[in-house]
Amino acid sequence: MNASQGWTARMPDLRGAPLFLPALAWLMGLLLARIPPAGEDLFPRWTLFFLIWTLPAIVALGLGVPRAGNRRLPLLCLIALLGAIRGTLRPTPALPPALAAAMAEGAEVTVEGVVVDDPAGRGGGSRFRLRPEGSTALLQVDLEEGRPCYGDRLRLTGRIRPPEVRPEVDMREVLARQGVLGQIRAREWTRLRAGEGSPLLRGLYAARGFLRDRLRALLPDPEAGLLIGILLGDESGIPWTVERAFARSGLSHIVAISGYNITLLTALAMALFTRLLGRRFALWTTLLLIPLYTLFVGASASVVRAAIMGALTLIALLLGRSNDALNALSLSAFAMTLWDPLAIDDVGFQLSFAATLGLLFLAPPLERWAREGTARLLQDPEAGTLVEAVREALLVSLAAQIATAPLMLYHFRELSLIAPLANMLVLPLQPLLMALGIAAALGAAAVGPLAAPLCWAVWWPLAWTIRVADLAARWPLATLRVAPGHLEAMLLFYGGALSVLLLRAYGLSWREAILRLRPHQPALRALGLIGALGAIAFTYLPDGRMKIVLFEGGDLLLIESPEGHRALWLWRIREASLAGLGRWLGPFDSRLDLLILEGPAKLSPSSALRQRYPVRWVLGEEAPPPAGLRIEMGSLALENREDGWLLCAGGQRVLIARRRPNGEVSRADLVVYRGDERAGLAIAKQWRAWGLLVGGSPSGGAAGALSGLRLLRHAGGREWIAAWTDGEVWWFGSGR
Repeated sequence: MNASQGWTARMPDLRGAPLFLPALAWLMGLLLARIPPAGEDLFPRWTLFFLIWTLPAIVALGLGVPRAGNRRLPLLCLIALLGAIRGTLRPTPALPPALAAAMAEGAEVTVEGVVVDDPAGRGGGSRFRLRPEGSTALLQVDLEEGRPCYGDRLRLTGRIRPPEVRPEVDMREVLARQGVLGQIRAREWTRLRAGEGSPLLRGLYAARGFLRDRLRALLPDPEAGLLIGILLGDESGIPWTVERAFARSGLSHIVAISGYNITLLTALAMALFTRLLGRRFALWTTLLLIPLYTLFVGASASVVRAAIMGALTLIALLLGRSNDALNALSLSAFAMTLWDPLAIDDVGFQLSFAATLGLLFLAPPLERWAREGTARLLQDPEAGTLVEAVREALLVSLAAQIATAPLMLYHFRELSLIAPLANMLVLPLQPLLMALGIAAALGAAAVGPLAAPLCWAVWWPLAWTIRVADLAARWPLATLRVAPGHLEAMLLFYGGALSVLLLRAYGLSWREAILRLRPHQPALRALGLIGALGAIAFTYLPDGRMKIVLFEGGDLLLIESPEGHRALWLWRIREASLAGLGRWLGPFDSRLDLLILEGPAKLSPSSALRQRYPVRWVLGEEAPPPAGLRIEMGSLALENREDGWLLCAGGQRVLIARRRPNGEVSRADLVVYRGDERAGLAIAKQWRAWGLLVGGSPSGGAAGALSGLRLLRHAGGREWIAAWTDGEVWWFGSGR
């Protein structure tokens, strides 16, 4: 049989997967029931956007499909409602009041609690999660020395604080999804007793620790840490440089336990047990092995999803029925979120779900296009063998990367551009790596040092994988980094994909859908206009961050509070600056709560600005604002001082400087200055600020005067420069 007649992947037919759309409706209901952060409206703002642009599409589709299809819509809406109800019933973890108050102050506390996971090694110390006495939430604990065990009851003394916030990721949000509300670095700890918790987990974690120690004794680093991460799910031994190289090269999925590991484990177990026990007993034995391995490696959301899908495949074989991957994926997602609605917030669950859908729906058309394109390019019908050779290494990984790219950009603000090439070089070796790794682990557990030949056999694919990741990560354009946000783009991407899936569910092509909807053109135009306006309006809604925007030349400075209140500093009126302000404010709400006139603006009329933008209060028009004046705009506080305005939002302080201070000064995180660059640098240095936004063009020669400033941005030659913060972390951007 030639390659063109060989096996070809086919895209799933939704009419043969009756569980997919109900599961999707259930997940949408859970998303709608997400509890909004404090200070937001009843629903998160993206929910409003989602409803505005998807409801017209659903209604329009309902108008154009046959009557049998119309009956699905009420059922799907009912399932979505049940999902929303289940989402509202999820428990909310909380720390005891005394512990929560101490965390807010960053005080030192003594805590007693139980270790609820397998501690990860960190040098001579460890990191683990502790459930304090009387708490429904967890604490993440770092020990400088020592490594307790799962189920140990400990007494710790150390400083407690909220999870840290880093520019690349907000650990508060990441850990809150896992029930962790605080971090404690313990300087002293005592084991009160051992043996609490589940005996099964205690035994599995003890076995994992035994295997981990045996492999470390027989393999050098960093290859030992990588193999332990791949087989045992313990990534604590992977050096940070290797971990970063895997992230930049798009190879992090190799380390993460996922469907690939479960599939290979299932295949190896079935092959072994079928020879020893026969097919039927092999199925039952493998079905028991899957949940044990899931608990063994930590039972993360992506592992649980893969384990449920693998178990459903085996059950289908036991019952003599054909297995459908899309139905298995739908049932696993439903079961996981029915048991724990918080699973939908887990990034691993989201990436695993999206990647599996990408393999099912994107890999087949990519393979077909690759076959046709290769045959035309080489003018050889047998050229499909080339596509078959790179299918797993390139096309499948590319399909998964396309499906997960919006989630990666939204959660991590980084996307690997070199991932297809890196995967093509690495993925063909992974089955061999897994097979040799399992043999080496079993050999190390059974005969110890006598398994050294097996360990050295698995060393070379491990070393190759690390070397490829390191070289790929060094490329200048290996990754694409974006600013925070882009939720709208992610929703549009997945919303468009959902539209395509709905068409397939009704068995309609794009042409047929357009023909069926043609009689409803007036209604569709109206709904499309509403959706478009809603999408535009969404982008101008407050997002809970304070924004500082300095417009071209530094003539206008706009401050937006997290709640959407606006204050504008005006030094001089220019048409270009007013046009830039209009573009920033948008067409729906151009009001200004406060206008502050500074410098030459006091002498020139501000009527041109007021005619365009309604202003509620004006300061500095007749007399300078009094020193000590304090204005509160939601969670943003403004204080007028002799040397400028001081803004406070959360834990961040910003100085809008008039001149260099003469008297006592305090610390500011950011300084905004209109005027000579050197003067701005001097002010920022005196205030011990780490960043400076300055109006006008660079004065030249100031680079050497940065002194310790990590940021210097000019408004000269740019339409605007902006800084925004959530009270903990700063982000920056500019436009031309």
